[in-house]
Amino acid sequence: MLPFTDIDFFLFAAGYVALFWLFKFFGANKFYPEITFAVTLFYLVFYFSYWIVAIPFCVFTFLFIRFIVPLINHRLVSATIIAIPMILLKLHLNPPLLYFAGLSFVTFRAMQVSIDYSKEERLNFIHYFNFLFFIPSLYIGPLDRYKRFTENSKTAFKSLTRDFIYKGLEEILKGFTYKFIIAEWISRTLLSAEPFETLSGGQIVSDIYTYTLYLFFDFAGYSAMAVGMANLLGIDLPFNFNMPFIARNPSDFWQRWHASLTNWLTDYFFKPFYKWLSQKKELKKYPITRQNLAIFFTFFLMAVWNGFELNFILSGVVYGIYSVVHNIYAIECRKKDRDVFFGNLSPTLVKYISIFIMFNLVCIALYIFSGRWM
Repeated sequence: MLPFTDIDFFLFAAGYVALFWLFKFFGANKFYPEITFAVTLFYLVFYFSYWIVAIPFCVFTFLFIRFIVPLINHRLVSATIIAIPMILLKLHLNPPLLYFAGLSFVTFRAMQVSIDYSKEERLNFIHYFNFLFFIPSLYIGPLDRYKRFTENSKTAFKSLTRDFIYKGLEEILKGFTYKFIIAEWISRTLLSAEPFETLSGGQIVSDIYTYTLYLFFDFAGYSAMAVGMANLLGIDLPFNFNMPFIARNPSDFWQRWHASLTNWLTDYFFKPFYKWLSQKKELKKYPITRQNLAIFFTFFLMAVWNGFELNFILSGVVYGIYSVVHNIYAIECRKKDRDVFFGNLSPTLVKYISIFIMFNLVCIALYIFSGRWM
């Protein structure tokens, strides 16, 4: 039973939330982490068919971070070791004993803890377990940060105010509408079920835009329900979607679409990779080249972490090219103190033209990502 996939999970979620409100009523404020741990463990063992792999993964990575990571000089090495099961999965070399649903997101959380960990913190197993397997965001995010989540957990019962509860219910209603009504309707009535090679040019264009809308409502709906359920448990998860189709450029788009993953990759891949490139003698005189390489490979990684199939690889290349071209354009505009593409057009007109161009580029990239054309 995966989060937000069937009626059984919603019944479980209702009982989960009711239990926490009951504990709040009886003033068990300081036991929030322990209660979360108990409920999460119960869910994994009795409702999550992959628990026999997931729990040992948690134990191993906890011990590894707690005792081995401080002995490794380079955090990239330790993070890569943690990522081995996920990498094997993406390469289709993963034996069943290393796989569980949500492995990618759980691995990213574990990697983040390993990169940020210091001996002085004395990593707590209950907090770590809760962070890795927090039920609302277990399967596909949003991606939180360990310190933020842990601090949030300490005040979670106090956060359960009327406004916070209304906010959570509103997000759940929005997410349910997006995923189970709009996305389902698009899937059943608008998305083409015919083989790609049989579609006419007009049908292909229609399929490109229809798929983009379907993916948005399906993914944004799931994320909204995850945020809403977390709110009902006193946790404020980071947002993932914020009107992405009004984005004016690639950078703006990725801050609006799957923002938690974008921010994670910025902090834990782009910045370290750019720093590493800056140490290369042959690149020291070329700061823009360094920046573009870091940008390209960040967005390429964002695509191929889904797998190394052709559609993911090509979409990664497209994402990277979009972002590099925009970065060069932005740099040239700053250098010349004017818009080198739009010239003297009014800012309002430039805004709407930019939104139109970006929306169409996004639709093409997401369709390549989908693999529906293969």
